[in-house]
Amino acid sequence: MRNEKMKPAQEKGIALYFVAALMFTLLAFSGLAIDLGRGYVVKAHLSKAVDGAALAAARKIGQGQSAAQDEANKIFNTNFPNGYLGVNSVQNPPNLTFAVGSDGSNIITVASTAVLPTSFMKIAGFNQLTVSSSGQATRRLVDMAFVVDKSGSLNTVWSQVKSAAQQFVSYFDANNDRIALVMFSGNTILMDPINTTGRGFNKTSINSHIAGATTTGFTGTPEGLYQGWDQLRSVSNSSQSALRIIVLFTDGAPNAFSGQFDVQNGAAFVNRQGVIHTNDYPYINGQGQNNPEVQGLYQIYGTVSSPGLQWVSPTDSTYTSGQNTNTQVTNPKIPKLPLQSYHPNHVSSGIPFSFNLYDPSLAGQRVLLGQTAQGYTDHVQNANNAARNLTEIIANAVRSDNTGAYPIRIYALGLGDLLNSNAGSVPETGSSILMRVANDPASPNFNSNQPSGKYYFAGDPAQLNSAFEAVRNQIIRLSQ
Repeated sequence: MRNEKMKPAQEKGIALYFVAALMFTLLAFSGLAIDLGRGYVVKAHLSKAVDGAALAAARKIGQGQSAAQDEANKIFNTNFPNGYLGVNSVQNPPNLTFAVGSDGSNIITVASTAVLPTSFMKIAGFNQLTVSSSGQATRRLVDMAFVVDKSGSLNTVWSQVKSAAQQFVSYFDANNDRIALVMFSGNTILMDPINTTGRGFNKTSINSHIAGATTTGFTGTPEGLYQGWDQLRSVSNSSQSALRIIVLFTDGAPNAFSGQFDVQNGAAFVNRQGVIHTNDYPYINGQGQNNPEVQGLYQIYGTVSSPGLQWVSPTDSTYTSGQNTNTQVTNPKIPKLPLQSYHPNHVSSGIPFSFNLYDPSLAGQRVLLGQTAQGYTDHVQNANNAARNLTEIIANAVRSDNTGAYPIRIYALGLGDLLNSNAGSVPETGSSILMRVANDPASPNFNSNQPSGKYYFAGDPAQLNSAFEAVRNQIIRLSQ
């Protein structure tokens, strides 16, 4: 047998062949990696665009499918315009489908496809990559009590407040969500009760009542909050929406509350139910008094047809401690505050109709002076502290309420720099009170065992629309 050696020229030819094959393979795999990497980037941005469009549609679904479609198209085009990232084509506007879940929730699906030309993969015969993505947002149904302050301090900005409130109402689905409208000052008025027989709300009625409302009186936040809670409770567990919320709007700290008071009537005292109030103090930023008084009695409730400030009787405005720089001067006409508040009007079964004016188990409560078996001494300091205490006590009861199918969250929206000024016998800001009311995680008194809400602040009326929109966005975020 002969052992023949390959000639050098032949060896070089074979080596070149293998090198060329290896180079082609490396180039193909490199091209595949580069083109697939570009496809991954397109996929990520397309996914972001359809997700954003789905959320945008969910925010607008309360105004109808056409409005939702328009908003989705706008957001999609902002995030992924034609030609973005070098794509040849993209399904723009995207495809939107609307569905209704078994619980009546709105389910919105957004889908789109983009075509990306390849570079190196053309060597292997692949001229383009097709990338698809879809996103979905589920807009859970909402049961909401919209509790709106209409106290006299809002007079100069009331038109802006009403406009922002109406815009806020427009965000919700009149066919499926439920809204109760409660307004408060010295008197509390249930403007529009919640729908307890079906779904939906009368958007025209609510907007009309907002438009016709006038400002007057003081800040009876406790009763307004109580009535909002009562409305949510009145919907049966079997038909409650999964998201139950109170949205509280105000421009100041609470300074009025309802109770049963012994009122001087000639030489005797008679028991009357009503609302007692104080001025805010001290004088800050054009509001409040350095010589405040405690005064009563207002009627607890007003009506839509009689929305102005109503006294219990024509002479009850004389039941006052008189203005004094000493905030512990007793009111001789109503010398005692009761130990508990009083809430005679309620429609839900089992709701408490009274609360202690002071609950030492809660953070931030203000001690009341002169307690006896008959009550507390009635002076500005005690009455003002009682209104603040009660607001937080009722808010705590709302968040602790486990009788419904779902828990209740509170969102608070405050207007004006007065809320950031220290006031009262225990100097504190109105914002700190509202943060406790909402159980905002940013509050030092946040209770992790209760549903968390959030406090939003608008420094002036120009910021109101964006503040209300932020509340809406938070609700939508919880509804995904």
